[in-house]
Amino acid sequence: MESADIKFNPLKILILAMLIWSVPSIFAFEQSLGSLMSYLTYALLLLYFFIAPKRKIIIPFFVLGLLYFIISGLINVDDSEFFIQEFVKYSLLTLCATELILNTNKKELYILLIIGASSIIVQAVFFQSDFGRYSGFYFDPNNAGFVCLFGYCLSFSIPNKTLKSAGQFILTLAGILTFSRTFLLLWVVVSIISIAANKKNFTNFGIGIGVIVLVLSLTSYLQLNTVRLKAIENLFNPDQTSSALVIQQREGTRTETWSRYYDTILNSPIIGNGFHELRGSGLSKQGVHNTYLMVLGESGIFPFLLIIGIYIYMLIKSLKYFKEEVHLFLLSLSLMAILMTIHTYFDNYVILLISMWLFLNLTMLKSEDVIEQSESVLTS
Repeated sequence: MESADIKFNPLKILILAMLIWSVPSIFAFEQSLGSLMSYLTYALLLLYFFIAPKRKIIIPFFVLGLLYFIISGLINVDDSEFFIQEFVKYSLLTLCATELILNTNKKELYILLIIGASSIIVQAVFFQSDFGRYSGFYFDPNNAGFVCLFGYCLSFSIPNKTLKSAGQFILTLAGILTFSRTFLLLWVVVSIISIAANKKNFTNFGIGIGVIVLVLSLTSYLQLNTVRLKAIENLFNPDQTSSALVIQQREGTRTETWSRYYDTILNSPIIGNGFHELRGSGLSKQGVHNTYLMVLGESGIFPFLLIIGIYIYMLIKSLKYFKEEVHLFLLSLSLMAILMTIHTYFDNYVILLISMWLFLNLTMLKSEDVIEQSESVLTS
């Protein structure tokens, strides 16, 4: 969906930056200011919607939201005001962001993701914390890792070698500084798959190893998470406990977290248990950390089948363009995997925006294929 008539638009870039950099979460320390920035983001999105040409909405994502919020809301809602706010924000994003996404090219998205990732490095160098995991603009290090991963996937579509390599270095370094297990695993998977598409991408492993060596050499200057740092160090020491086991022994596994909610899900698999019932309560219980299980457990089988269908559709469609547009498949695969680790899907600006951008790109490519087939029939 790269069009020559896509022009620079300051309002578009401002809205994209506020969404991709998760600007409202930057001001989360002050509730009133965070709310103000959230309202401003959606106000600007509405403004862009009204002044931009109207083409279409992304129906699958809008219907998914309707099903999820209506069904879960009818079953149980503990905080009606919060429920309405979340429903309205999701609906506005899926209804109004279509034109924004259609008018956004890969380079613009890539650069904004790099800037977002750079904030992680800035925090690690100048604003260190005892926690030792860094998130930059983003409230959660895991979410920050997802941003780095999306940018890394997108880098394989950038023709400018300098921008591509510089971005890959920044995104890899920033991703490692989040110490996100999901980022580290998917970075390796994405890199291996990219080599299958183009053997020249083998150089990315050199970038990754170089970044890891750089991080390990700077441990005396940076405050880094000791448990996860030890796991990375063990990659280079086969005599030590495996990296995955080091983290699992201290922090547990995702499957253990999911298993705590199986009984709740099976208690009402058709219509679910209600809004936010699988997000965790208090300090005694974590959320389910799985979007698919969250949707099934809170709103039942129908929204669950739809969200599964959306992402399987994108994975299969992107596979068709594996050689020439490998970034589409890498994004599809990464999104499907990431959704197995989060339960904040419906209020996660970055994941929703990337998902809709990917869906529209695949839809446009499909339309172009139909046109090309029609032209070939007419000329034969």
